[in-house]
Amino acid sequence: MATSIEKISAVFWVLPVAFNYLKGKKIDWAFLLIFSLIGFVGVYFGTTLVITINQTYMEKVVGTIIIFLVIYTYFQKGLGLKEKEKHYGLIRKLLAYPFAIILGFYEGIFGSGNGILFTLLTFFTRGFDFIDALGYYFAIAFFWVLFAAVILIHKGYYNILLTVPAIIGSMLGGYAGSRYAKYKGNKFIKLVFVVVGGVLGIKLILGM
Repeated sequence: MATSIEKISAVFWVLPVAFNYLKGKKIDWAFLLIFSLIGFVGVYFGTTLVITINQTYMEKVVGTIIIFLVIYTYFQKGLGLKEKEKHYGLIRKLLAYPFAIILGFYEGIFGSGNGILFTLLTFFTRGFDFIDALGYYFAIAFFWVLFAAVILIHKGYYNILLTVPAIIGSMLGGYAGSRYAKYKGNKFIKLVFVVVGGVLGIKLILGM
């Protein structure tokens, strides 16, 4: 139920956030749409898994993944802080697409931490910094969370009374947060991920 509420509310807030991050930038629409389409396969299996797997195990696995990403990001000092040269060869750019299934799978399960996974991937394959990567990620996530929400609603997992305030709150928070984060820059975004991601990861592992 919590996953369903999170996916439904995300349908409403990820596009405004993506717009804030990508405003004024040239968008590679082919990459955005192809990556989104490939990821649908992963989203389907991830969302299906959420319904069947023991939730206690899921929390510990996701928490461990987030802690690993936090530690890796912290020690990779130059990760996502500046855009790299984007004139990469075709093969290097194509290497990103198979990972769309993995990211889509994780998005269908939980999604938290997927932005940093996408940042890692696009930093090494397309030279994105945090702002570019998060803009593309949230635009792609719109299609994925919409698909996941439809699956979960079809299975009967929805609650209007809880979902409406979640939509309103996440839209306000997402819009304000993305505007402020873009203003503060990549170092601030990285710091927030390390601190908040670390707290969330520990919380999930401990079952708090």
